[in-house]
Amino acid sequence: MFCPSTKKFFLYGLAVAGLEEFITQGVLKGSYFSWVFTLIPFVVFLGIAGCARAVLHKLVKGWRAAALYHAVTGGIGLAVEWFIIGLSPWSDRSSPCLLIALFQASVFSFWGTVALAPHILLDARPEIAPLQRRLRWTLAVMMSVTYVLTFAAKAVGARQGTQFLASIGPVVITFLTMNVFYIQYFRTCGRSTPLVPRGPTSPRT
Repeated sequence: MFCPSTKKFFLYGLAVAGLEEFITQGVLKGSYFSWVFTLIPFVVFLGIAGCARAVLHKLVKGWRAAALYHAVTGGIGLAVEWFIIGLSPWSDRSSPCLLIALFQASVFSFWGTVALAPHILLDARPEIAPLQRRLRWTLAVMMSVTYVLTFAAKAVGARQGTQFLASIGPVVITFLTMNVFYIQYFRTCGRSTPLVPRGPTSPRT
């Protein structure tokens, strides 16, 4: 059986992915039931992320391990979006470069959050607890606002473009905002005792 921390690692990661996927795949595309199947690739992703997490924390010390973990998992996510899903920056020739850059940064942050948020929430060091609380509350509040705006636009019958903006705009802001907490986490890691990660590669009982 998976150890409890492994289960939580996958649970937290899938919760983040599920909240976002319900908006983009469920509400915007009207697939209120089939969106669940979009979570299957995230199970694979989290398995890969767990292995990368363990390896990096053995090879690299301090804040660099967590920062590299975020960079690697976010980069994997971008590769999936660009080369499998087709949401590459060069596929959009009509939007302003700034908007494309912000959107791609949020995509990186979303995939990074799916992997790094569970890592932070499973960090048992006492000095991380205040950051964990702020991260949970901020993500909960911002995703709640996203859902309210999304369903409000849907309820009033707004045009498709308006519905897209009401949904994707808050999602972009939410996951870009998460980087504030990641920077704080990296700084805390640089000042505290090294973390021995627990998760998918921990011994099974």
